[in-house]
Amino acid sequence: MMLTFTNLKDLLTFNIKYYRYKNNLSQEKLAELCHLSSRYLTDIERGMHCPTIPKLEIIAKALNVEAYVLFQNPKRDKNIIKKMQNTRQYNQKIKELIAN
Repeated sequence: MMLTFTNLKDLLTFNIKYYRYKNNLSQEKLAELCHLSSRYLTDIERGMHCPTIPKLEIIAKALNVEAYVLFQNPKRDKNIIKKMQNTRQYNQKIKELIAN
């Protein structure tokens, strides 16, 4: 499934969430693996904070991807998207992306 993003920040935040779901990690667990506060990671995923490159590298490593992958827009696994849609927090944003 291909999604369309209007800007790089939306792509980045979506990819962090996507790969977190793909790795079956909670926000708290990912924050722990990255030595970040769970609040900061939540704010990153919501697009309220933009992490520095060193922090992006740490996040990517914890997600088992190369950092540059967080800036790519590949085809997505429909099952993971469906799982993300079922989460109240992401429901509206994902509906917007799928509609485009």
